[in-house]
Amino acid sequence: MKILLFGLGSRGDIEPLFSIGEVLKEKKYDVVYVFPEQFREMVELTNSKFYGFTSEFIEVLLESESSKNITSRKGTLFKRIKSLFVLAKKSIRINKEVTLTQKEIIDKEKPNYVFFNQKCVYPIIWGIHNQNKSIFIHPFPCFLHPVKHHSFISFSGGGNYGKYLNFFSYKLQLFIFSLAIYYSTRSISKYEFKKITPKQIRKHLITKTPSMYTVSSALFEKPKYWNHNAKVIGFIERDKCTNWEPQEELLSFLKHNSKQKIVFITFGSISNTTPKKITQFIIDTTSKHNIPTIINTSWGGLVKIENCSGNIYFTENIPYDWIFPKIHSVIHHGGAGTTHSAIKYGCSNLIIPHFIDQFFWNEVVAEKNIGPKGVSIKKLNAAIFEKLLLDLLKNSEYKKNAEMFSNKLKKEAETTSFLCTN
Repeated sequence: MKILLFGLGSRGDIEPLFSIGEVLKEKKYDVVYVFPEQFREMVELTNSKFYGFTSEFIEVLLESESSKNITSRKGTLFKRIKSLFVLAKKSIRINKEVTLTQKEIIDKEKPNYVFFNQKCVYPIIWGIHNQNKSIFIHPFPCFLHPVKHHSFISFSGGGNYGKYLNFFSYKLQLFIFSLAIYYSTRSISKYEFKKITPKQIRKHLITKTPSMYTVSSALFEKPKYWNHNAKVIGFIERDKCTNWEPQEELLSFLKHNSKQKIVFITFGSISNTTPKKITQFIIDTTSKHNIPTIINTSWGGLVKIENCSGNIYFTENIPYDWIFPKIHSVIHHGGAGTTHSAIKYGCSNLIIPHFIDQFFWNEVVAEKNIGPKGVSIKKLNAAIFEKLLLDLLKNSEYKKNAEMFSNKLKKEAETTSFLCTN
């Protein structure tokens, strides 16, 4: 049985689909990955078949200066709106190209099932005409299916505005989303499929399209009023240590600080406009209090600074499932994958949200008392960072609760299963 997995976005968007694919491979399914070209090497290291979406998707929509203005929420509202229009104009051409690519690969590979995320829209139309054999993968809740106590996760994260406003936000989002699907796919599918209206797309998404939320029920429990086609399947994490070995310097750093509370800091694949400034006050603060700190520069949200004190170790790429069991706390951007992984390995959390669902996970971490409530990247400064950091390390309840939830996530992982069934 052949499975196609379509994913567009940053590492946090790709990992849930990649992890599902690896589980399916273990079950002897024929798995084919379709991600942005930047992930080719990562996938091919697992000896898997790969098709690459244009590299422009990440270069233009995620790594450009316009994108950084939006994710770091820097500058005036007018400047961010201007950046948004610049990106929107460029995205029209790119989205048209990647949507056509989705159709061409499906036509070529003739899969039994297609798994996809929210940035890939052609599988939705294909699934409507193919017995619902396309499965919508959601790395965070509050996007498609309504949640009474939380609005649709907008660019700034959303919130609880009351039952009726919350519900309206989903109706509006679904209306816009269905129009985007309709106009993105009508020209390439009009000769193959019968015409389907935006209204029919909306109804099908909510009531029939299989949706899997790759989040832990310990952190977000499936609402009882959701339809049967929507499921919360738990956090799925692949083994990222394959083809990776730690450097001797890292092993030495961990051994030297084994009796101290080591902090790991990362903004993942989220960039910002002042990475050097932010990195510098992080280094100054952790050095001031002699806190052993590992800084993951990853895609540029933080940067390596030379001639730092001995309490700082820089890395560019490190498997979280290897490093998290060896540290005390994680300070991060609040992506769903990083949040779940940090909790799974019993680390207390401090989230510095940038946009979208990161504000949601910041609320969850604070509500579960797994860490202090962080501030947005726009409000972060040296004084605020110092206060939050010391609270993170001194409040023993955070670590205690993180370890409690760690046990829940690990037990959940042992029983999580999903099958490709109608």
